[in-house]
Amino acid sequence: MHIKSPEEIDFRTGKPHVSFSEIRCWKECAYRHKLLYIDKIGVDEPSPYLSYGTAVHEAIEAFLNTGNMDPSIAISMIESEWEKHGFESKEFNDAHAAYRKSQGWKPKPYPPLHEWKEYALTALTELPPFLKETFGDYEVVSAEEQLYEYYPESDIFFKGFIDALIKTKLRGKDVYYVIDWKTAGDKGWFRNKKQDILTWGQIALYKTFWRNKLGLDTKQVRCGFVLLKRGAPAEKVCELVSVSVGPKAEEKSMAILRSMIKTVRRGIFLKNRNSCLFCEFKKTPNCPGG
Repeated sequence: MHIKSPEEIDFRTGKPHVSFSEIRCWKECAYRHKLLYIDKIGVDEPSPYLSYGTAVHEAIEAFLNTGNMDPSIAISMIESEWEKHGFESKEFNDAHAAYRKSQGWKPKPYPPLHEWKEYALTALTELPPFLKETFGDYEVVSAEEQLYEYYPESDIFFKGFIDALIKTKLRGKDVYYVIDWKTAGDKGWFRNKKQDILTWGQIALYKTFWRNKLGLDTKQVRCGFVLLKRGAPAEKVCELVSVSVGPKAEEKSMAILRSMIKTVRRGIFLKNRNSCLFCEFKKTPNCPGG
């Protein structure tokens, strides 16, 4: 099999690879994917939720690499991001309220800065004992493991970052866990989200490409999301959402990847009007009738 170099790949986005976030966008609405990834129209707007999630991820990565949990890493980043983007300013919050009103949604103000810092402190303090209790004497294999794997069937590279890879013992045998950290509200995820392929498809693809790279059997690798719930009681702030990813689930996620590459190369960009509600292109000239 000839493994191409990235320079040999021709894809409409101008990139030789796809990520799960791009696949998810396409699955939700192929037309929105076209606007964002091919027409390059979208602009990344700052968000307290994104900044908070990034800060928490940074602190966890440092913990996995050093064995020392330091919540101040996240708290310092949160303070810096809030100052940089003015998340507490009247202008930012007025603009946020105006946008929600323009979309027909009820006003929903963001929590104040001190609450975000409390969320981070609680989650990061509770995480180390939670991992010990859940996985026993585990070994950190890697933090932020990069995937950049060629998939010949679709002539594309798959790009991703696995938040954590750990090894532990299960009935005396070595088992690897592919873990993805997710920040969430105080109630966590409802059942429909846990069962949605656009949720578990991410970790299924990560498992498939990583285990194939190392030549591991599917039974040797397990998957799970660790939820870090904002505002939940300390004893409930961490939750493991296990994901059963056997051969059928792996193939189902790979089928979505193949379908995405095939239809994008054919130039098929259908609108999914069921995904309009939270789309940034709703009621804009870029999506007439959206």
